[in-house]
Amino acid sequence: MSNSRRRLRVDPQLVFGVSLIASLFISWPGLRNAMNGSADIMAVGVNLLVGVAVIWTGLFMVASLIANYSATASTVRKSVSVTNGPPVAERRATSNEIEADQFEASAIAANAEITAG
Repeated sequence: MSNSRRRLRVDPQLVFGVSLIASLFISWPGLRNAMNGSADIMAVGVNLLVGVAVIWTGLFMVASLIANYSATASTVRKSVSVTNGPPVAERRATSNEIEADQFEASAIAANAEITAG
């Protein structure tokens, strides 16, 4: 593979299957009339063929756009870090907090024993 990143592609069989089902659904009244003999089978067949071609082209274009947008969105998402609000600087300790920490540390002698009750 010459590309370092994997390119998302459209599945042509899936697009053709969906377009065939959609065109059959749209052409069903004409197909039913052709089976009953009230419509010419050639005209209905051409309508079905044109419907498959138009729907397949439209679905393939939309699926290609979605695949390309999802490929670019995954690269953008990796490079941008999102935070919940503006960056907050660390607050520096005040002199009172430093003295309180030193006082608590020196309150217990190093060799003091702790007895219960």
